[in-house]
Amino acid sequence: MSGVTIVLAIWGLVVVAICCSLLWSALTVRRIVRNAHALETKEWLTPLWEVSDRFALEEAPRLLRSGEAKMPFACGLLTPTIVLPADCESWSLDRRRAVLLHELAHVRRHDLLGHALGRLVCAVYWFHPLAWTAAKQLRSESERACDDLALSCGTRATDYAEHLLDIVTSVRRDATPSVALAMARRKEFEGRMLAILDPQLRRAAPSRRQTATLLTTLALLSVIVGAAAPAPRESRVLVDAQQTATAPEGPEPTPRLSPTPSSPTPSPTPRQNPVPAPQPTLQPDSRVPRVDRRMSISMSTRTDTTIVEVRRAVGSAVDDAMRIGTSVSASASASASTALRNFIQSGQGQKSDDRPILLAKVLRTDTSATLRRLAAWGLSDYASTPVAAEALANAVRHDASAGVREMAAWSLADGDDGTAGVVDALSAALRGDADTRVRATAAWALGNVGDRGATDALVVALADASPEVRTRALWAIGNVGPKQAPRAVVSLLADKEPRVRELAAWALYQIEDPSAAPALEAALRAESNTDLQLAYIRALAAIGEKSVDAIRGLLESPDQRIKTMAVRALAGGHAAGPWPWPWPEPRPYP
Repeated sequence: MSGVTIVLAIWGLVVVAICCSLLWSALTVRRIVRNAHALETKEWLTPLWEVSDRFALEEAPRLLRSGEAKMPFACGLLTPTIVLPADCESWSLDRRRAVLLHELAHVRRHDLLGHALGRLVCAVYWFHPLAWTAAKQLRSESERACDDLALSCGTRATDYAEHLLDIVTSVRRDATPSVALAMARRKEFEGRMLAILDPQLRRAAPSRRQTATLLTTLALLSVIVGAAAPAPRESRVLVDAQQTATAPEGPEPTPRLSPTPSSPTPSPTPRQNPVPAPQPTLQPDSRVPRVDRRMSISMSTRTDTTIVEVRRAVGSAVDDAMRIGTSVSASASASASTALRNFIQSGQGQKSDDRPILLAKVLRTDTSATLRRLAAWGLSDYASTPVAAEALANAVRHDASAGVREMAAWSLADGDDGTAGVVDALSAALRGDADTRVRATAAWALGNVGDRGATDALVVALADASPEVRTRALWAIGNVGPKQAPRAVVSLLADKEPRVRELAAWALYQIEDPSAAPALEAALRAESNTDLQLAYIRALAAIGEKSVDAIRGLLESPDQRIKTMAVRALAGGHAAGPWPWPWPEPRPYP
């Protein structure tokens, strides 16, 4: 047997061994998932749907609880699944959201597929240490990217780090299978914690232009490096020999020696009027930290000088941009936004401060739409206070920027119906704003406020040309819960958009008006979409005995799903379970 054959046999045996290990790990995950219990209560499904909607996932992944799981993990290439440990029932709502944000970030980024390919590469190139190093680095960077994505959704870094620390320290020995993505591992925990708590770390994803520029640069570098291959040593010697042979006879030249401290090297001729080469962007290691320090705001000095500092930061960013040749408007906006964002986050956890007053002043008077939008975002934590509610309501009504009006409407959703002007401002925006996003967000905000006085404005919005506005208005009406189902809601059971019809059924499910039973029965007979038929049956089940005649005939349905739902509906009330649809929660980012 030749040496090559022996080497190939050893390589093949190791590949088979690694693949068998991966297969055993996959079978272990499958067994855990099969024996796990689905989490279908409102306490779990509500945050799951909220996070799924925030990440724009087409379908929320399965959420399971298993006694065999010690650490939360994501698994499933074809059917994404989140598996939580048995003690997850005792978690607070904030911890549930933090865990779901991290695990669903893996689903959104398709990390399960990427890591599966990485393991297969390691199986083939098991002999190469760089393959294992690259796979380890891939996991580390994907975890940090998910952390950044969770933090960019508004989670406080200190709270997120505390939840992560508690989860890691509660597990003595993590036995999560290698094909699954555990939320944290002890070996990589320290670096992640430092990154989470680093306030200067940029967490925004690169834009498409930046990504394209990076790929183009790497491609050019690869071409240049490939073309710049050094000449063989033999050819170099041959050229030197030829030059020596053809050189004229004469005294032997004095050999050149390397310069030493005793023999100074002549200085080059100075250039006249040196002009630094323009750079495409601000360098994060030199200019931006200096600007950030100039823009840092002390919460102990609670005066109007904070606004002056922010405006001064804009002027400083303009000077820097002029000096290095970058775009003035982009630099000023980014630097000032960073200053105001740091100001918003600097006082978190304090019992009282003047942030709402200062942010309200920015929202009312600043000329930059970017800063006004950021100020409106910061005021969401104070939407129930008069100063914040008044500034946000005024912005919803009168601000010239649609982005600012949208953010102000979103922030008002955290207020309450007792705050003066909130319902009126949102209702006015819903009735007459020219921007579709503003109207849709205003409808959603009214649903969160929950004032029945907004029902008339929401009913008018059901005739909006935008399906998104009609969807949000239906959701809001279901949340407000009028005593009787408006006729406009019942009529939307025949809307051409399936999403609108489903939300109409959900609103009737929430209102539980017996007078809507005939319309639901007619819609059920006319509907060909099975998922919508199930939605109508849920709504009929919530109505009660008035729906028995409509459900009776479904007991003979050949479709097992419809038959099962009909039996659940007859069992009474909400036996059909929670509504399996992600709620339409907007999330405008500052």
